[in-house]
Amino acid sequence: MTHHEHHDTSPSDPVRVSDDPADVEKVHALISGMDIAMLTTVDADSPEGRLTSRPLSTQLAEEDGDVLFLVRASSAVAADVRADPRVNVAYSSMKAWVSLAGTATLIEDRALVKQLWSKGADMFMDGGPENPDNVVLKISGDTAHYWGGESLIGTAVSTVKAITGRKGGDDEGGSSTVVELP
Repeated sequence: MTHHEHHDTSPSDPVRVSDDPADVEKVHALISGMDIAMLTTVDADSPEGRLTSRPLSTQLAEEDGDVLFLVRASSAVAADVRADPRVNVAYSSMKAWVSLAGTATLIEDRALVKQLWSKGADMFMDGGPENPDNVVLKISGDTAHYWGGESLIGTAVSTVKAITGRKGGDDEGGSSTVVELP
């Protein structure tokens, strides 16, 4: 089902909302093509609920919009998601932007850690996949909001239209899509 609604902050900013499987597949394709994400959590040590973002390398992007990372169980990010599992994961490339909102879970599964382990993980995490401090952080996506994704030029044109408020012909240039994930 696809419908239109207005973005919360600006009635002139059209947002297409969809739960169409083709849009879920598009989100998967976009995320699969982007390695580094910015994970935003609520800082567990902040009484004011300060948001904290940090870069993480995506180990696996699942077809339903969930993403998996490797983290240390003793890290600040793990403490943050234990205290408040609501997170946002932001991806950016030359042709698209994706904002994935969801719920984080820490998974202590040695076989899964081993399966996801890479040379990159060796550079940032001690002790290899056998280290019990190395765990999987799974983000179960609720919604994914994306802009662009067609081509670099098309994304640039759509972005300029969105920023300037200009609309083009019958297309929805400058609009974005919110995908409700399964």
